[in-house]
Amino acid sequence: MLGAGSPATPSFQAACDVPRAGVLAAIPALLANGLFAHVEEHFEAPRGYYPLTQLFLMLAFMILSRIKSVEQLRYQPCGEWGRLLGLDRIPEVRTLREKIDGLAMSQNVSAWSQAMGQYWMDLDPTLAGLLYVDGHVRAYHGEQTCLPERFSSRDRLCVRSLMDYWVNDRDGHPFFVVTALGTEGMIHHLRTQIVPRLIKEVPAQPSEEQLQADRSLHRFVIVFDREGWSPEFFALLWLEHRIAVLTYRKGRYEPWETDCFSSHPVELPHAQRVEMNLAEKSCALLGGQVAAREIRRLSTDHSHQTAIITTCQRESSEALAGHMFARWSQENFFRYASQELAIDRLGGYALTPPAPQTSVINPLWRVHRQKAQRLRAQRAALQAQRGRLAMKESADGAVAAFLLQISQIGEKLQATELELKQENACLRTLPRRVPIGSLPEAQRPQLIAPSRHQLLNTLKILAYRSETALVTLLREKLSRSDDARALAKDLLCHQADLLPDPAQGILLVRLHHFTNPQSSRAVGHLIDHLNKTATQYPGTNLVLKYVLVSETIPSTLNA
Repeated sequence: MLGAGSPATPSFQAACDVPRAGVLAAIPALLANGLFAHVEEHFEAPRGYYPLTQLFLMLAFMILSRIKSVEQLRYQPCGEWGRLLGLDRIPEVRTLREKIDGLAMSQNVSAWSQAMGQYWMDLDPTLAGLLYVDGHVRAYHGEQTCLPERFSSRDRLCVRSLMDYWVNDRDGHPFFVVTALGTEGMIHHLRTQIVPRLIKEVPAQPSEEQLQADRSLHRFVIVFDREGWSPEFFALLWLEHRIAVLTYRKGRYEPWETDCFSSHPVELPHAQRVEMNLAEKSCALLGGQVAAREIRRLSTDHSHQTAIITTCQRESSEALAGHMFARWSQENFFRYASQELAIDRLGGYALTPPAPQTSVINPLWRVHRQKAQRLRAQRAALQAQRGRLAMKESADGAVAAFLLQISQIGEKLQATELELKQENACLRTLPRRVPIGSLPEAQRPQLIAPSRHQLLNTLKILAYRSETALVTLLREKLSRSDDARALAKDLLCHQADLLPDPAQGILLVRLHHFTNPQSSRAVGHLIDHLNKTATQYPGTNLVLKYVLVSETIPSTLNA
């Protein structure tokens, strides 16, 4: 019976100039970031030729090699890709789709994704104590379902979309993502999904006894932009959970005197240090029940003040300013991951109904609101038209024509006012938001392949974290640290020779030199660290060893 055979065992043959073989340099980082940490607990091994280990490894290789969809594999050499996995070839597109669907159909995808988020937090508890939360609009241009509209800052208009709320550490590394179908907003999802999960998963939290003994101690700090602005919610987080928040102040505020500001050194990620003009004053939330702090940064030309509100009492104003302005690391992740890792791409086309209690804008309320907006615009145009009228002549005929025009505009204005009053009265009787379950079947939006998207998103997070581990080592030998990400991308798509030596238990990955000596030296520094890990290729007893084509950089390159 086809597809019912036992899984294949990886076996490598010597090969030269294998395309994209540089991706094998990511295996130590992939394993260190937990590629197989919880796979056997949550997924059953698929029947057939391709083992579960090789499937996960292949999906990670595809993401790192910038193959952004399964469809793009049609244009890849299947035999050369098979060499990277120790197989004769990779599965064809249809087979791979079926394998991914089989994994995504598992009821444990969500549990696996949650276990991976916990795993990454445990890798460095110090980073998990400060968490960035931000929403990313994932536009949908299909016709299968009618999704709610949201404003997209990238498109600068309202588009049908889903909203992904990402939770990252201070360096921009993601932990997990929560997908929202409804338009409830960040505060709703913080309260119902993100905060309860963080309370369970964030490591190294103080105990209840420590929190009771020190009233200024917090569990962890959440950082977000003005979308999450709500002083009542900040106070609630502190009073109920002892969670501190850090965000920009929303609304207009009076500037402080420039004499209040003084220069302070502020540390940003990757050991960057800048000078900022900072000032701080105490404030309170919820009628004085919760102490808060307002920190302001004065621009270098003294023309603008940026206000920050926080309930964190333990850290200095310099550290908190660094945390707040380092929030751009998450924005940079969104931009990079959208372009390079395709986090906006649909995971599939299967539709799933959302939870019935998910709330969306009432379609009937939206219709009446739009009509009211048109009537307001019409009223304003009529008022402007009446204001521009002027009687240029005093003859009886001219006066009569002028009065007739005034009367006609007044009648239209009166009718518009009456209609607008009726629309406003109707809006007051209609609920602005309604549960999805109360809508007619045809008007209910549905989630698009949520399990499959969650599976692929978790693998993309793992791939990004693994690539960043390589970038950190490459940055140590580059004069321009901003070039490290581009060099890592080049390395992962680079050619290499594969030379297995079963007698000595070694799989030699011989990388070709790069186009400039500095890149080759940085890669040489990286592979020195990789070789120290003595990583075994998954599913074999071969230890990976990395070298450049020549042990030293040729003199022609040094010249």
